[in-house]
Amino acid sequence: MDSRTRDSEDTLRQIDELAAEARHSDVEAREMLESAGIDPDTFARAVRQEVQAAVPKPELRTSHFELRTFFLGVIAASVAFAAVSVHFNYRAGLEAQRQLARAQLIGPLLPALSSEDPERRSIALVVAQQVDPAFAAETSAQLARWDVNTQARARAYRNTTYADRILAGIQKLEISRDPEDRKAAIWNDLLPVLVEARRNRNEFVDVAIEYQRVLPLLSVRNPDVFLDSYWGELWILNILLESRIVPVVEAARRAAPEPAVVEAVFQKNASGLPERDRLAFEEAKSAYVRTLTAIR
Repeated sequence: MDSRTRDSEDTLRQIDELAAEARHSDVEAREMLESAGIDPDTFARAVRQEVQAAVPKPELRTSHFELRTFFLGVIAASVAFAAVSVHFNYRAGLEAQRQLARAQLIGPLLPALSSEDPERRSIALVVAQQVDPAFAAETSAQLARWDVNTQARARAYRNTTYADRILAGIQKLEISRDPEDRKAAIWNDLLPVLVEARRNRNEFVDVAIEYQRVLPLLSVRNPDVFLDSYWGELWILNILLESRIVPVVEAARRAAPEPAVVEAVFQKNASGLPERDRLAFEEAKSAYVRTLTAIR
C-alpha cells in the first residue's frame, strides 16, 4: 500500500469519525439546511467537490464517502453558524453597552446644550466633544442654525412695518400693469423703506438683503413706457450699490444698466419733463453714474 492510499484511507477514517459525532440524522440535517434556504443536494455536491480535491484516488469516491461527506458538511455548517451567531451577539452586546455609556455621559449635558446662555452652551459643547465628537459636531451645527433662525425671527418681528411695505411694493410691480401702481410701488413703498432703514445699519442690512427680490422687477435697462418712477428706480439701485453688502452689491451690479443706457433714456425723455422733474432725473443719473464708476 503506497503512501497516497494510506493518506486517502486516513482521510476517510477522519470523516467517518467526525460523521459519527454528528448530533443530527440525515433527515434532520436536510431539514436544517432547507429551513435555512439551502438546497441539501447542491450543498453536498459543493462540499464533496472541496473534499475530493484533498483525496486523489478516484476509486475511493463511493456513495459511502458521499454520505459521510454530507454529514461532515452539516457539522461544518452547524459549527460555522454557531460561531457567527456568538460573534454577532457578542458585538451587539458591546454596542449596546457602548450606547448606554454614551447616553449616561451625554444626558447630563442636554440642559446646558439647550440653554439660552451662550457661555453654558459653549462649555457643554467642549465636554461633548470629548465624549462624542460626531454628536458634538452635529449639535454645534444645529445650534448655529437655531441661532440664525432666532435672529431672523427677531428681525422680522422688529421690521414688520418694513416687511409689509416691501411686500406691497413687490406685489404692485409683479401683478399690476397700471402705471400708477408702478409709481406708487417705487415712490410710496420701496424707495422710502430704503431711505428710512439707512438710519440703522442692522435694519438696513436686513432690508437690503430683501431687495434682492426687488432688483429683477426694476425696468431701468429698457422701460416699456417711461414714467417719472424711472429715476426713483435709479435711486434704489444707487443705494444698494453703495450698501457694501457683498451679495446685495453683486445682485445690484447684475441689474445695473450701463451709464450710456441711462444717458440715452435721459436724452430721449428729459425735454418733455417739467423743470423740477428734469433736475431730479439728472441728479439721480449723476449719482448713479458716480457710484457705478466707483465700485468698478
